[in-house]
Amino acid sequence: MPDPRIVGYLGMEWSKTELWKHRWLGAGLALVFTFSQFPEAVEQYYSTGFYPYWGKFLRLLLGWCPFSIGDAIYVFAIGYGIVIIFKFLYIGFRNKKWPAFGKVLLKLAVYLAWVYIVFKISWGFNYDRPEIGQSLKISPSTYTLPELKSLNNQLIQRLNDARAQIPGDSLPEISWKEQKELAYEGYQQLAAKNPAFTYSFPSLKKCSWNFLGEWIGFTGYFNPFSGEAQIKADLPSILLPYTTCHEIGHQIGFARESEASFAGLLAASASKDKRVKYSLYLDLYSLMQQELWRQYAAKGDSTGLRQQFDSNRQRLDTLVKLDRKAIRRYFQQRTHQITPAFTQVYTQYLKANGQASGMLSYSEVLGWLLAYQKKYGENSW
Repeated sequence: MPDPRIVGYLGMEWSKTELWKHRWLGAGLALVFTFSQFPEAVEQYYSTGFYPYWGKFLRLLLGWCPFSIGDAIYVFAIGYGIVIIFKFLYIGFRNKKWPAFGKVLLKLAVYLAWVYIVFKISWGFNYDRPEIGQSLKISPSTYTLPELKSLNNQLIQRLNDARAQIPGDSLPEISWKEQKELAYEGYQQLAAKNPAFTYSFPSLKKCSWNFLGEWIGFTGYFNPFSGEAQIKADLPSILLPYTTCHEIGHQIGFARESEASFAGLLAASASKDKRVKYSLYLDLYSLMQQELWRQYAAKGDSTGLRQQFDSNRQRLDTLVKLDRKAIRRYFQQRTHQITPAFTQVYTQYLKANGQASGMLSYSEVLGWLLAYQKKYGENSW
């Protein structure tokens, strides 16, 4: 016998079973929201309690597969959504009787609510943990332009020194297998000093959607539902070690982009391989140029900006400049008109997850680095 119908709930009929499912879902959402408001509890019970074991389990379970299981789930979910939409339209046009639109929207909202809960439990609570500075005993602070210029000079010297120790005049090459091993070894070195950066059961895969990366503008990404890290392996290979270190940072529980970047920075700097360090310095230097531009622009000092960039070009080693030119050419050839639109979508995602500066949050790694240097010295990384 079917459940008796209940009339009057949102102006539609629902069975008792459906009604109770909605109530349990509401209770689940309330618990998720409430728990996320207590960073210290998130850190103790989730980020350093439940999640490390869950992350290891996912990497052990799925790491053997050469392609991303998470991407396959995405494809299935998108396909399922398209089927539901077409089914809704087909029934409406064929029978001239459309299903209750409000009920369809509510079912969609229920589906998205479950996705949100699974996202938070599988990885998303890491957005709500205290900042990475708690693990490193540092506090980020606003920095001045002179401090930024000092770090810029240090980066130029490190870039030149690292490039001088890499043989060859063309863009340095690193195989896919080797760059994964180097990134893993960097985290092993780092974890020996700080267990908060422990990384086991590596699960690093080549991105299956390189063409999407060119349209959307990503170099790597982390799937929060499957715990897999994907790297756009057709990048200039010198960029891969630090990109991989960044994605591993997400895998071990650092959700915010600047913090995953800083975890990757510490791991790359712990490596004994000069190519890994060079990969790190190239990325940091690019971020530094963006931040210098922003700082000078905020002051309205176009003359100072021009002088700064002229000085940087003069001080960079010729091979470093040639490498950066080859990297710029690679990205210029693969940037599409629609890429800024996807960038804006991702910016909104970052802001929705506590990163108010959006895409600029990537540059915040410079603030973490300056704070780290103040406490541990310039030679600490």
